[in-house]
Amino acid sequence: MVKVKLYIIVSLLAGSLVVNSQSLKQWGEQLNKLEQKTDPNNKRFDLLELSKGLKEIWRDENDINEVLHHTNKLTVSKSADKKMTIAAFGNSTYQGVFQLEWLVQYDNRIWSFSEEFNYNGSKSSSDFTYTLSGSDADLYSFQINDGKQEIVDAIDVVTKCKFEELQQMQGNEQKDSLNTVLLKRLNFLWSDKSKFETSFKQLKRMKTLISDDEKVKICTYNIQKEGFNQLFYGAVILNDGDLKVIPLNDTSPKIKSPERSTLSDKKWYGAIYLDLIQNQSGNKTYYTLLGYKGHGEFVKTRVIDVLIVQNGRLRFGGPIFKSDRITRNRLVFKYSAKATMMVRYDSREKMIVFDNLAPTEPMFRGVYQYYGPDFSYNALKFTKGVWQLRKDVDLRNPKLN
Repeated sequence: MVKVKLYIIVSLLAGSLVVNSQSLKQWGEQLNKLEQKTDPNNKRFDLLELSKGLKEIWRDENDINEVLHHTNKLTVSKSADKKMTIAAFGNSTYQGVFQLEWLVQYDNRIWSFSEEFNYNGSKSSSDFTYTLSGSDADLYSFQINDGKQEIVDAIDVVTKCKFEELQQMQGNEQKDSLNTVLLKRLNFLWSDKSKFETSFKQLKRMKTLISDDEKVKICTYNIQKEGFNQLFYGAVILNDGDLKVIPLNDTSPKIKSPERSTLSDKKWYGAIYLDLIQNQSGNKTYYTLLGYKGHGEFVKTRVIDVLIVQNGRLRFGGPIFKSDRITRNRLVFKYSAKATMMVRYDSREKMIVFDNLAPTEPMFRGVYQYYGPDFSYNALKFTKGVWQLRKDVDLRNPKLN
């Protein structure tokens, strides 16, 4: 009986190996045929399907070696410590556009990423330069270049993968546990002075902003918890001779009057900051922040805040937002989760412009799930140390208002 069971197990394993070998061969042949296709939409779809397919059949190093027997259009990079392998392939799609797929195998898991970039050459992805290198801190950088053109610059591939993993998790405890690991890795990056000017653009789940004077760098990201609850994380990195990393502690639920509150890094009205505007008034520097606070089941929230740095300490909020006779420390906008609000900085006019929000019916005044843009626009103009509100701005000719 034992011999029969052993025979069945061996037979199943052998059959599985044959099936996987056939799949690897078919995958390589499909990649070879991709260049023959002319429809760009089909190419885009096929590239994504090939990425999905490789993720399903790639189990170990032998699988990648098998694929390489059937195609020369796959580029494989391995770290010196053999802990990480990256496989990359791609093709031109629309005119002047190249789509690159790259997959990372690390810690017995595989993550896949897709990049589109402008490219006027006739080379294939195998002609690019790939550089994968590790460090003592278990950080792995990965670059893809075509001559002087930078295609991918991942400052730490594992951090990028952890961000993706965080999005896929469901339970709060799992997310919190992984976020502890993620924050530890991020602190290595934030604390490295040589990386201060790095925008971390490959960490697409985290928004990074650097001030014009290159003294302040802000990194923010969010985790969506159960029940539509949002929790925000990040740090302000100060570069004034020495580098100082100041973590941000989101206490939004405890801040009852955010428009009137002056806050700090320990008591932060958390948001993902999408833009940073630097202004000077007297001997004070103001870093105005345009932020998004995510959304609940019925309401979205945007915020315009200000950061002031004094003697290496952070202060969020200040009485610099003026509307008629009312002064606020920050502006908070609430509106329907089904709507979209425009808030942006017009660098030419040096104004923050945004949609005016109004309820769909007068009876819903103050019930923000019924608020949305009313097709008029307001603006903030920085004058004498304050952001002064301008109502009903014509965005075609804002100077006339």
